[in-house]
Amino acid sequence: MAIFKCKICGGSLDIQPGESIATCEYCGTKQTLPRLDNEKKANLYDRANHFRRNNDYDKAMGIYETILNEDSTDAEAYWSILLCKYGIEYVEDPSKHKHVPTVNRAQYTSIFDDEDYKSAIQYADSNQREIYEAEANTINDIQKGILDISAKEEPFDVFICYKETDASGRRTKDSVLATELYHELTRDGFKVFFSRITLEDKLGTAYEPYIFAALNSAKVMVVVGTKLEHFNAVWVRNEWSRFLSLIKNGAKKTLIPAYRDMDPYDLPEEFSHLQAQDMSKLGFMQDLIRGIKKIVEAGHSDKIIKETVLKNAPSANVAPLLKRAFIFLEDGDWSSADEYCEKVLDIDPECAEAYLGKLMVELKVKKQESLKDQAAPFNNNNNYQKIIRFADDKLKKALEGYVEHINIRIENARLKDIYNRAKKEMNSANTEITFKEAAQHFESISGYEDSASLAKECYEKAETKRLVQERQAEIARKKAEERAKRNKKVAIIATPLLCVIIVFAIVLTTVILPKQKLDKAMCLIDSGDYETAFALLDEIRNTDEKLSTLYNRAISLIDSGDYEPAYMLLNGLNYQDSDEMASKIYVKYRIEKIKSAKVGDYVLFGSYEQDNNLSNGKEEIEWLVLETTGKKVLVVSKYALDSKPYNTFQTDITWETCSLRKWLNDTFLNDAFRKKEQAVILKATVSADENPNHKIKAGNQTKDKIFLLGIVEAEKYFASDDERQCKPTKYAVANGAHFNEENGNCWWWLRTPGKQQKYTTGIFSGGDIRISGYDVNMNEAVRPAMWIDIGDVNE
Repeated sequence: MAIFKCKICGGSLDIQPGESIATCEYCGTKQTLPRLDNEKKANLYDRANHFRRNNDYDKAMGIYETILNEDSTDAEAYWSILLCKYGIEYVEDPSKHKHVPTVNRAQYTSIFDDEDYKSAIQYADSNQREIYEAEANTINDIQKGILDISAKEEPFDVFICYKETDASGRRTKDSVLATELYHELTRDGFKVFFSRITLEDKLGTAYEPYIFAALNSAKVMVVVGTKLEHFNAVWVRNEWSRFLSLIKNGAKKTLIPAYRDMDPYDLPEEFSHLQAQDMSKLGFMQDLIRGIKKIVEAGHSDKIIKETVLKNAPSANVAPLLKRAFIFLEDGDWSSADEYCEKVLDIDPECAEAYLGKLMVELKVKKQESLKDQAAPFNNNNNYQKIIRFADDKLKKALEGYVEHINIRIENARLKDIYNRAKKEMNSANTEITFKEAAQHFESISGYEDSASLAKECYEKAETKRLVQERQAEIARKKAEERAKRNKKVAIIATPLLCVIIVFAIVLTTVILPKQKLDKAMCLIDSGDYETAFALLDEIRNTDEKLSTLYNRAISLIDSGDYEPAYMLLNGLNYQDSDEMASKIYVKYRIEKIKSAKVGDYVLFGSYEQDNNLSNGKEEIEWLVLETTGKKVLVVSKYALDSKPYNTFQTDITWETCSLRKWLNDTFLNDAFRKKEQAVILKATVSADENPNHKIKAGNQTKDKIFLLGIVEAEKYFASDDERQCKPTKYAVANGAHFNEENGNCWWWLRTPGKQQKYTTGIFSGGDIRISGYDVNMNEAVRPAMWIDIGDVNE
């Protein structure tokens, strides 16, 4: 029996010798198998399939070609090359619970006319051939749909290719440079494909038709990058390699690599024959635009620039009404402006300018240009969506430019907040740990200003502090040794005189005073004054009499059901089986405390690293009580305990399938709670609520011990934005939690989907709900919630 990885999900398949098809027990997909006649070939297939499943089609194709060089009759190798050519990715259909193909590299050539398809059919056995033909029909239908959509798209002049986010989910420097390039090119009249804006209103599964149309229509592609790994990122490489392939096949197109902060010799080898452009060079933008104008057909850009006719020009009947509406806007008469915009829409329901007026009324803006000064992006606004739907290119670009301006301003403010906080930390740091904390914050924004060099400087100062501390410890040790020698000499001389004093002191401190304090402490425990009692007990040495008395009193308290004082007496007593007894009643002790808590109170349960000082162990977790009902209590952590992406990859996702849900109910659950604590955490039904504004489905309800709050719960349990505000722990900040330097509050995840399933909602630092959501692969703060059973607890 051989082990082979499923080419759909990567699960292990048990294959009997001679089999040519198998069904994966993990994803349920029936699939064809290669001829695995030696270990080398099996390893090649596993490696190639790994790259293909991760959409690195070029690397995968090269390995499949190697397999064919060894065996030119391997049907599965031909079929796998075909999957790479068409960029086939298998995604789970949640409604059917099966994996279906999507096409990421559409082509004008039908799959049935492809030579690799014909070879796969030629060398396949009957079982393989049946699956190949059925799959090819599905792929062909998908491709027809892509070609139909792409045929309706207006042609592009320029395609900007770049990496949007880094491995931590943060926006790259490449994205900022590409945005600047986009605005410069559009101002010069070019029609530009720029995914950040062009694909903003497209669903993730619908990207390929628009990318395909843009790749085939654009005369120029500009590939922007600041690192080799960004140029070679899977989806970036997918775009420029397809564009180069079109050029190789005779298309009259030009690819221009544009780099910054890197050596041009480090560019991908495929660019070695191309004239690369240094974006930091003075006059780069003007030279680039001048070059593009020469490539794009003459007069085309002038035509775009001079074109001022509206897509749906206002008729003579509505023009005066529109004019009055915008006069009312200038005067700040919002109700009259809205009234006249409505009159226009009664006549022409597709008048983009009327929707613009209504948007300005809603945002209290007197001049159109002032839209860019809004505090938050408004691209999810219903009136904005209608403007984009009905407006001409000029108005569309203006509105999209305002939104982009706001996004850039917010991102720059976030980076500046982190930078300024790190600078303050650096200036006030005086220990190895505080310098390292400042360095980590600089590292999280290493591309911003001089953060990288300041991080290095902080690490150097941290090392200096460490060396100084070691030296001081050594000096202190030597002084202690010298002091001990002097004391020994004095002791020899004073011994006879001190003996009498010492004997009396021993009797006083070990017999008389401890007995009095012990009796008083027991009385205080009986009266419920635990704090004073334990302070008194701390003053007494651990004599057998004291330990025995405390132990017996604790056992008596357990018998009477008083778990709180019993646990406090046993914890750390180190007498007989006190540790074991304390462990047995620990959960009961905590539950007794939680039982008496009211909504709004804070309770302790479990422990997790919070102060970012790993040497002193984990800290107890504080929980805010949100609801008490029957024998259960709903709590959410007081602080954001960690920082994680909602999902590891940027893709359509729901709470049911995201990586954060798995982390909370596995890694976090086991790290934060003992087994007995886990036993009283209820497996609750977690609802799947759609986004209230965007009507985005949230998948299926789940059963979870640990979960995130949704929008419904965030509004139900918190009466205001102020109550939703949350501060991160130092550990969460060290792991990348974003927070506002002025108020110390962080951004934290909710589980409700955002405007699309690749976005998930969250809470801003001000406590307001981000309805449109964040990219799911961004690193944001995590605030776990759970239901605790406060009924009878078994030992």
